[in-house]
Amino acid sequence: MTTMKNPSIASGNEVTDGQVETCVTLVTDATRKSTGVALRELSKAGVLTKQNIEKVRARGDQIVAAITELVKQKFAELAENVSGCLKLISGAETITLKPTDGKESIAKARNLFLGWLDSDFKMWGLDMESGSTMEMNVTVHELIKAGDYRKIFGSLSDDPKKLCLTQPQIIQFVKNHRKWLSENWTFFLFEANGELFVADVLLNDDGYLVVYVCRFSRGNVWDAGGRLRIVVPQLTN
Repeated sequence: MTTMKNPSIASGNEVTDGQVETCVTLVTDATRKSTGVALRELSKAGVLTKQNIEKVRARGDQIVAAITELVKQKFAELAENVSGCLKLISGAETITLKPTDGKESIAKARNLFLGWLDSDFKMWGLDMESGSTMEMNVTVHELIKAGDYRKIFGSLSDDPKKLCLTQPQIIQFVKNHRKWLSENWTFFLFEANGELFVADVLLNDDGYLVVYVCRFSRGNVWDAGGRLRIVVPQLTN
């Protein structure tokens, strides 16, 4: 499968090998001295001894993996990753949706959305199958400036159809990646009957999932103070 790049990285703004090596030197130089201090402190405290430090060295691959993940998370955290009124917040993690057969619909997902399931999913004719989908990576962004749906999703692409998920993909994300849902609303763009809609998902005070549906053309402005999020396919350049 082709590796996709974060939508925040434009083709003319890709990090160079030289910049990467500069950051590697920064991390290496910064950690060499502090690692020595930390190990000597552990030795004085009796945590590390002549005998068990060799056991630790033998498991060096675990240390490397832990440090690599920490560096990845910290660099992603410190990078701005801002696009328009959105900020990428999932850059340190790859979020993958499995293939779907396209048969699920939100209107029938009452066992998932126990808090509330908007009847407009049925009334607007959205209780329908979609095409099957292959494995897909998605990204999560947080609203940092106020905007309506057009402005919010337009921060990532001039073509909103590129930002659509299918209803089965939305259901799968809500089931399997709940930690990425906002404490308030999380928006998912989808297409049905040639029209664009937004599924608005919320965890209510009782811990139950709620979902409403709105037309993409709706002009309501959402305030950035609510830490709202959107989930979209990970875009290629």
